[in-house]
Amino acid sequence: MRLSLVVMAYRQEAFIAETVAAALAQDHPDLEIVLSDDASPDATFRIMSDMAAAYAGPHRIVLNRNPQNLGLIGHVNRLFDLVTSDWLIYNAGDDISEPHRARVIAEAIARDDPRYVYSNVTDLDASGAALARQRTRTRPAALQQKSLPELAKAVSHALGASSAWHRVLFDRFGPITETEVFEDQVLMFRARLLGSVTYLDDRLLRYRRSIGLSFQSKEDQVRKLRQDLAIMRQRRADVLRHCPDRRDILKAIARKEERRQRALDDVLAGRQIEDPEGEDA
Repeated sequence: MRLSLVVMAYRQEAFIAETVAAALAQDHPDLEIVLSDDASPDATFRIMSDMAAAYAGPHRIVLNRNPQNLGLIGHVNRLFDLVTSDWLIYNAGDDISEPHRARVIAEAIARDDPRYVYSNVTDLDASGAALARQRTRTRPAALQQKSLPELAKAVSHALGASSAWHRVLFDRFGPITETEVFEDQVLMFRARLLGSVTYLDDRLLRYRRSIGLSFQSKEDQVRKLRQDLAIMRQRRADVLRHCPDRRDILKAIARKEERRQRALDDVLAGRQIEDPEGEDA
């Protein structure tokens, strides 16, 4: 089964060599590796280019540098233009894939026929050392039990860093149009609209915590609430495109959007609000 592993990087010169080396070391026999840089102003692309030029292994290598910075969502939207397979394994430029990651994902795809696959991870600190305490993830099982209306209200879905996506998530719904969101908040919901999602408890990725965009966004309450509203707008658009008769899902999204808008109005007015995550976060 042909898979594409995409290393997507921006300003990650301190980490990118280890990330690319792990991608090149994958043991899946039919793998395309795409090294894609979002117009980094540092040495990220030069390091990627040098490693691609020196590689003499079995994998097909594609090297891309966006002529201008597209941002996270713009870069994600471009990825399926770069790959030749139906499955894209996402790899951020500061995370490290275990050598069997692509192979185990391919086995899960063959077994379950899902539209989205994600896995457990080994948590690292910024230096790359494994944290003494590794999280036990119970959320994936809870998410599997949620109905589509319930899932539509849940802001956090999968750990996007560990994900693999089927091309149909873009072919059927089009590009992600809300640029303030994170891709996993959109793509897992799309996958559940279409069918199944597979979670693997194997720690297939070494994942740096406390750095990156997803951690930065948590520091700003206004930004977080605006992001939540953007997620609801994107999900409404996706439901209207795929299953406009599902009024139960649309109603759940509208209720969540109304609550988030009230919270944002309160924050902007200087009023205290309860936990903005809420019971269905």
